[in-house]
Amino acid sequence: MKKLKCKSKLKFTSKTICILLLQGLTLIKLGGSVVTFKEKPLAANIDAIHGISHALTQLDVPIIIVHGGGSFGHYWSVKYNMHTKPANYDLHGVSIVHESMIALNQIIVNSLMGMGLNPYGIPPSALTTGRKPTLARIRHVYSMAQSKVIPVTFGDIVYVGGTKYSILSGDALMTILARALRPLRIIFATNVDGVYKDNVRRELVEEIRIEDKSKSIEYFKAGTDATGGMQRKVTEAFKIASHGMDVVIINGLIPERIIEAAKGTVKVGTVVKGRKS
Repeated sequence: MKKLKCKSKLKFTSKTICILLLQGLTLIKLGGSVVTFKEKPLAANIDAIHGISHALTQLDVPIIIVHGGGSFGHYWSVKYNMHTKPANYDLHGVSIVHESMIALNQIIVNSLMGMGLNPYGIPPSALTTGRKPTLARIRHVYSMAQSKVIPVTFGDIVYVGGTKYSILSGDALMTILARALRPLRIIFATNVDGVYKDNVRRELVEEIRIEDKSKSIEYFKAGTDATGGMQRKVTEAFKIASHGMDVVIINGLIPERIIEAAKGTVKVGTVVKGRKS
């Protein structure tokens, strides 16, 4: 496959590294509102997960999946008052949040395996040190994706040093991976069609550019959680787009839209356009 020209630099410790990667990688975030019923504690949306797993059999490109916590990790993080800010959180709660995410990851991995795919569950601690990316590990995961394995990672509670832990959201993890790997396609699958101008009319914003960031668009939120809902997704999408990559926000409850977006077609959804140098 043809190599892409590296357009960005990512700082790791004291070194600035320009990463050259092969074309074709698709990075997909499955929102917690897609893979779980967020209003019902510890309830996976099995039908949605199976539908997405079946749809992904249509793709013949390297794929990396990130999933949210929904009614698993978010449910427990709220109960134990955990946030993205590093702090001395209840250690029993740390264990419960982490294990709930492992459980949800296993459900998603099992579904993908049931469709004949080759998923490989990976906790975010295998890709980062605290909240900072670990380049060598991320490159290994990309190599796995090239070999027809689908790495499946997730938002989680992570150790950041001392006695402190922090919620590393799946959305923030998307930014870490996108900046490091520069995927050809970057997709946020949510439980709505995209970004709306307001909550009442639900008029879809089909395209957002970096210069629109300061405009008064009221981003639609499907509830709130420890990681910020739609507002967080849009914020992370802007971070990714600032490095020259387009980001697509679509309805993951309609699996065909994930496939369309992965193939470069967005019929219904919002595209956050990457800044071009």
